[in-house]
Amino acid sequence: MQETKYKILKDIFGHNSFRVLQEEGVDAILANRDLLMILPTGGGKSLVYQLPTLLKEGISIVVSPLIALMQDQVSALKAQNISADMISSAQSREDVDAIIHKAQNGELKFLYLSPERLNNGSTINLLRTLNINFFVIDEAHCISQWGHEFRDDYRALGNLKANFPEISICAFTATSTNHVTDDILRELRLENPKVLKGKIFRKNIFISAGRRINNGHAQLQDFLNRHKNESGIIYVSSRKKAEEVSAYLNMKGFSSLAYHAGLPNHVREQNFKIFVNDKVNIMVATIAFGMGIDKSDIRFVVHMSLPKSQENFYQEIGRAGRDGEDSETLLLFNAADMVLQKRFLDEIPNEEYKAHLDAKIDGIYKFATSEICFHKQLAEYFDDTLEPCIDRCDNCLQSDEKRQDITTESQMILSAIYKTQQSFGKNYIVDVLRGSKEQKILANGADKLSVYNIGTHLNKKEWFVILERLLELKILGMGEFSALKLTDAAIEILKSQKSVDIKHSRLQVSITEKKVKQTEDFDYDATLFEALRAKRAELARDLGVPAYIIFGDKTLKHLASQKPYDKISMLQVNGVGEKKFEQFGEEFLAVIN
Repeated sequence: MQETKYKILKDIFGHNSFRVLQEEGVDAILANRDLLMILPTGGGKSLVYQLPTLLKEGISIVVSPLIALMQDQVSALKAQNISADMISSAQSREDVDAIIHKAQNGELKFLYLSPERLNNGSTINLLRTLNINFFVIDEAHCISQWGHEFRDDYRALGNLKANFPEISICAFTATSTNHVTDDILRELRLENPKVLKGKIFRKNIFISAGRRINNGHAQLQDFLNRHKNESGIIYVSSRKKAEEVSAYLNMKGFSSLAYHAGLPNHVREQNFKIFVNDKVNIMVATIAFGMGIDKSDIRFVVHMSLPKSQENFYQEIGRAGRDGEDSETLLLFNAADMVLQKRFLDEIPNEEYKAHLDAKIDGIYKFATSEICFHKQLAEYFDDTLEPCIDRCDNCLQSDEKRQDITTESQMILSAIYKTQQSFGKNYIVDVLRGSKEQKILANGADKLSVYNIGTHLNKKEWFVILERLLELKILGMGEFSALKLTDAAIEILKSQKSVDIKHSRLQVSITEKKVKQTEDFDYDATLFEALRAKRAELARDLGVPAYIIFGDKTLKHLASQKPYDKISMLQVNGVGEKKFEQFGEEFLAVIN
């Protein structure tokens, strides 16, 4: 068996040796064990189940979430003269009957099915007529509601063990936190499984991130100029943006196509094939594109706005460099992205799940704005460990960027936390430092503390940035109800035994905010301001007028400061009159509310 295993590895798959963890996975399947394998994209998960099938009697049933993904894998197997087929809703009754006949006659080694199809009794009855050697659950993270692509139909896959108790189940995913791993094992009811987890770090991928300037087109063009004639994916947040960015790139001499759920199926399939066959270099897509794409020579992935979570980000950048060659990723973002992502949460009825997704959005924003090595942050998110990558992300490469000493401000924060018994969160501490007259502050007697009103030289946004820096450095921790806690490192800062600094650019967040410090003498919610600007831009495009015709920046800042909640309160805002309210008031109130 061992000799045959290596012969198939070379003759069928063309490899001289196994990659990390592949052989352990193959051996577990050959020993008829349940298996959970967590291996980054490009690690060779498909070989782990395809090779044992060729050594075993019978047929392997592969459960996969997308028709395009199934088509891709079936085509790849057929190209290797391995008998494989799929059953999907896109096929005729005659085609499905022919495939079932082949499976029952032992003419297929692989049969691909969607999770939805496995949830009906007729499919279960069909499977009982087949000589199944093992089940494969691809993209297994979809079974966990704590993962990033949870699907109800995956939950019912736990019934496979009840219906086929003697047949092993092998689950595969590229990403899984410890929480998600436990969920997969429990929901699939795996018995004494072999669990194999690869390292998160992909050393061939360089990660960079930066704040998006205007629409980001100029930054995108600069990036693409370094990747002339190379294959890549650009992720955008909406169908409209996919069309806009693709048109812009084609006008600038790049070759690109758009891909999103609003396109007819035949157009999506055609665009997919054109890209995979290297007839265009760039696919501009929403997240409808990419799961399981097997194009190995993608050299870059760009995000034009924040993804929904670090899982999404890691999955999506993982589509670059599957061949192991150097590849690059770029994340462009601003605070308005976070507001937009959170707006979608309003439709979720389950409060616990909503809070879970809300924390993921906060997490990806902290990731993007942090100074910590991007690879290290991803590793820790997925419960892995990694020393700083040294030269594989721009946080590590730019560690000598101009820095600003924030030791004094850090001492102010730490003192305020200490004097308030480490019982409060960020907003409360910042309000104390800035001398807020909020009822809670006064009722607690915080206005009598020596730290009260000592931090008026910074606005709220700047204090929050410094707080994030202290959390990054683990000078602060978080306790119950997000209360800030001092760590041992905090004592050294308070005693002036250590200093703290920050990238100068983090406190100079954007041109807009720099101008605010020079010309404005009032505080406003910067995140809300960005959301209002986004709404203004949308309205301006629809009406075909310059943005300032709707409201000037100063009016938007007043709106972001005063946060009116109805017509009467909005008309009190400087810059808003009856006519402007009639035209635009309700739309801006909706954003604020």
